[in-house]
Amino acid sequence: MDRNLEEKLQDLIRVSHKAYEKGFTGGSGGNVSIRYGEKFYISCTGTFLGSLVEEDFTCIDMDGTVVKGGRPSKEFIMHLECYKKRPDIQCIFHLHPLYSIAATCRQEIDYSCGLPVYTPGYALRVNKIPVIPYFMPGSLKLAQEVARLLENQNCVLLKNHGVVAVGREPEAVFGIAEEIEENAHITMILGNGGYPMTQEQIQEIRDAGGIYGK
Repeated sequence: MDRNLEEKLQDLIRVSHKAYEKGFTGGSGGNVSIRYGEKFYISCTGTFLGSLVEEDFTCIDMDGTVVKGGRPSKEFIMHLECYKKRPDIQCIFHLHPLYSIAATCRQEIDYSCGLPVYTPGYALRVNKIPVIPYFMPGSLKLAQEVARLLENQNCVLLKNHGVVAVGREPEAVFGIAEEIEENAHITMILGNGGYPMTQEQIQEIRDAGGIYGK
């Protein structure tokens, strides 16, 4: 295996283990991938993010053809559509964090902005995150909607399902997911009784810190 590819996979594996240990997915849920040239490597179906090894990845080209490896995650189409839409994306995490999912299951939800902004870190890294209505996991419709919304940002919530975050390297991508889960936790604790940051406060943070990721 190419040494550069091996290093990228090992980095992805290390952060995937962290995501599992922090409870961002359970069992064989969730999937991760990295782009490498005109191909990408995605975790196989049925694998556990907490115990991933190099042999647990399938290589797929940008036509959607399996080049080598076992059966890919059923969400490989979603990863493929995102990579095709955004050439700058190098890594994708699809996770099932408890509070992020709970926040999408509320009876009243704003699909254009699924969570209030409660912390400076969230304001900088995420700010306004849309929610995609429920679609069958692994479906082409879900893949197309995720890719469409991620064309201009680095994360999206999936109703009753989880979160997708994208970026250039695993640690940064997982950092986005962590901010979302923390903010979702605050949202669920406060219910309708919270005081989110104002637009002026949010803009001040973003002007000072720049736009995270893309």
